[in-house]
Amino acid sequence: MDSLSLPIKFIDEYLPKADPSYIVVYLYAYRFLSQNEPLPDNSQVAAALGMKESDVCDALKYWNRLGFNLASKTSVKTLHKSIYTPGEIAQHAEYDKNLKWLFKEAESALGKILSSADLQTLFWIYDYLGLNHQIIMLIINYSKKINKATMRYVEKVAIDWADNGIDTVRKAEKHLAMLDEKSSYEYHVKKLLGIKDRDFTPGEKTIIEQWQNQLKPSDEMLLSAFEININRTGKLSIRYINGILKSWVEKGIDQPEKISADKKSAKSGNFKQREDIDFDALEMEILKKRMGR
Repeated sequence: MDSLSLPIKFIDEYLPKADPSYIVVYLYAYRFLSQNEPLPDNSQVAAALGMKESDVCDALKYWNRLGFNLASKTSVKTLHKSIYTPGEIAQHAEYDKNLKWLFKEAESALGKILSSADLQTLFWIYDYLGLNHQIIMLIINYSKKINKATMRYVEKVAIDWADNGIDTVRKAEKHLAMLDEKSSYEYHVKKLLGIKDRDFTPGEKTIIEQWQNQLKPSDEMLLSAFEININRTGKLSIRYINGILKSWVEKGIDQPEKISADKKSAKSGNFKQREDIDFDALEMEILKKRMGR
């Protein structure tokens, strides 16, 4: 994004009341924050603007009191969508073919006529967050794909993308590919462990992401850890399975055939195994059945 956009209402309501030097500091700070760049320290800002450092501090305090925390991009973008009037939005759509395209495609994707509130949200994302029409449609289509096609969710994702610098189609497509890969792996783990009646919790998702990117257990190893978890606790625990997998990595156990030799040392101190059942043989038998052998 090589340009800055400030809503007319912001200019009308805030700029006339502010000291000219405060406006200069705001615009200079916003230039960095809108580009996902760190704000220089006060002495650097003062030097760049030819101001006293104390005046820069006063300006930042002034904007902070009004709710524009220039130390945080998220806080800078706190102007409510209502700053845009329906008339202003309609006027922009008349001469901006990209905006007109966005409204038309959004209606088609969502299967409804956009309300005034919907139009305000989309225009706020487009004009204030600075995401272009193609990126916004990628968000809408992604939201639809995961059955969360509400304008509130679209806005939430848009803010997250803007804050994380996902501001080009290439970056957006790369991010969506990563989300698809992550979702596919979670689905694979669910199917492997026979989970049908619930989604993973945020904590479990974090652990599974570690499996995907760091531990990278084979299906056989994951199933082995799962069976040990069930036999010892009687219920599925992603955290327990994770502990087993990590212990195997530390001990260099990378094949199911090596698991039996580690059983005695891997037993929980609070667990007394029944002596009339050969758990090693049982676990390997269950594993073979699961793997179709």
